[in-house]
This record gives sequence, C-alpha cells and structure tokens, in this order.
Amino acid sequence: MKQTTRRFALKAIAASASVVCPWSLQAQGAWPNKPIKIIVPVAAGGIIDLVARNLAEALQPKMGVPFVIDSRPGADHAIGTQLVARSDPDGYSWLCGSVPFTTTSHLRAVPPFDPFKDFKPVSLLATSPNVLVVPTTLGVNTMAEFIALGKRKSGGLSYANPGTGSSNHLGTEQLRNATGIEMLGIPYKGQPPAVVDLLTGRVDFMLMSSSLAPAHIESGKLKALGSVSKARLPRLPNVPTMKELGFDSVNVIPWFGILVPAGTPDAIIERAHLDIRTVASTTSYRDGLARFGATPAADHNIDDFAVTLKNEFNQWPALFRQAGMSKT
Repeated sequence: MKQTTRRFALKAIAASASVVCPWSLQAQGAWPNKPIKIIVPVAAGGIIDLVARNLAEALQPKMGVPFVIDSRPGADHAIGTQLVARSDPDGYSWLCGSVPFTTTSHLRAVPPFDPFKDFKPVSLLATSPNVLVVPTTLGVNTMAEFIALGKRKSGGLSYANPGTGSSNHLGTEQLRNATGIEMLGIPYKGQPPAVVDLLTGRVDFMLMSSSLAPAHIESGKLKALGSVSKARLPRLPNVPTMKELGFDSVNVIPWFGILVPAGTPDAIIERAHLDIRTVASTTSYRDGLARFGATPAADHNIDDFAVTLKNEFNQWPALFRQAGMSKT
C-alpha cells in the first residue's frame, strides 16, 4: 500500500513540475538522456574531486549516461558553486559541495549564492577527517612540542589554508582558540597546491585531508600530530584524536554531498538520490572511498541532508565572531 501511494505521489510531483517548470521530465523526455556534469569547486586531485570521481564511476553504468567531472576552483568554492546555481535546473548540472557551501554566505558582504534558495540537496556522500601535519624538518613530534614552538616563535606558526571557510580553515581557527598560539594563514586554491608548499617547508603546518596525508606521513616527509576525528583512523592508528589530546573543541569534520539548482523537478532529485543510495551500498563504491580515507554517508535521506546543512549553517556565526572573522 505504501509503495502504491509513493508511486502516485511521485506522479503528482512530476505532473505539477511540468506546469511550473519548463525543465520537467515531460518537457525534456526521459531523464537522464545525455551526459551529467558534476562541478567540483576546487582544484583536481583533492578529496572532493576524488569523491566525485568515485561516484561518477559507480553511477555511469547504473544511469546509462556518461558523467563529466568539471573542476572550477577559485574564490573559496564560490566560482564553481555559483556556476551550478546559475545552471538550468534540468538535472544535468550537479555540485559536489563541502563545508564552504554553508560558510560563504556568512563571509561575504554580497554572497555569491544562497545555499537554501539557490539549491536543493540530493544526497550526502561521505565524510573525511582532517589530520594535523607538520613537515619533519620542523623538528616537532608531539602536540606539546607544536604548542611550545608556536608560543616561542616570533609571529607564531604559518599554516596552509586551502580555502577560506573550508573545513581545514575552520578547524585551524578552532585549534588557534584551543591552544592560544598565534597563527598566520597562507591562502591556496585547494589542497594539492598547499601540500606542495607544506612538503618544502614554506609553511609550518596544515590540517590536511586524510585522503592526502597518509602517503606523505608514510614517506617520512610529514609528521602527524593529531586527527580531527571521532576515533583513530584505521590507516593512522598511532595518531591520537584531538579529543584524546584534550582539544575536543577542534571538531570540524568535512562532508561531501550532491546538490542541484533550485527548480530541479523533485522527481529527478528523487531518482538521483535513489540511484546514489543504490550504488553507495556496493563494495566497489565503499572500497573506493576507503582508498582515500573517506567514510560512506549516503544512507541518509534527502531530508536528513537538508537538516544537516541547516544546522551547520547556523553554527558558524559564533565561531566566526570568536575568531575575529569579518565579511569581505
């Protein structure tokens, strides 16, 4: 009975969409019938890019159309995000968003997009913790030594900031508040270019994605001091969590999810969400995420994702005030 009711509800949604939206299923034919573009608002090679590619690889045979990953870095995710916001709401332009999706409106005097008026959520895909790392040349092996160095070094410690409002940046602000040491942020367009300067010692530390950190730690080029995670990471079992180190207020964990332009028919969103949930349960998809340190989270429904976005959006103003961050 429930399934019958749901089928009628979806038919009603599609029918109403055909009246109010020219990009309805009826207007464009069966969906999807051409390539779907996933916009990644950072440089290629970062965790968001990897999550998007893992999803595309799983969805392509399921949906029967090609997927194109389009990296549009710059302006702290705003360039790529705004591009999707202005795209036709026809189900063929997706955003693979992350934490800056909920922070940008708080940081810009003239926000380039509204996360709730310009978009509809489709599916949460994964989460991935960050790891506090330093170049081995810095000569720091523990959090206590890190703090001591920061307090005695003139001007404090420099850190790589891959994007204002990113989880890396916000977690660093929480770390600044928790430790009381002075920190200077050096801006980069995404994590890959930031990692280059970290490895060469041009910056002192970084909260780096767990997708990128282990390889450099295992090579001996970086030293991990702590992870921003609820439990120790399987690939870094000897690295304590921030909570274990006494800094449980350092707790921003990045998420990755799919969003589409507002106006996209609900029937398309429902179809995309269900297909994502289907492939997300496969071993190949989950193994793909595990290879770069991400944890699957696609078992959430659309409403859960919407609530998560709203709650996160509402928590930032207090942190920004505490960190002395103002709109630009």
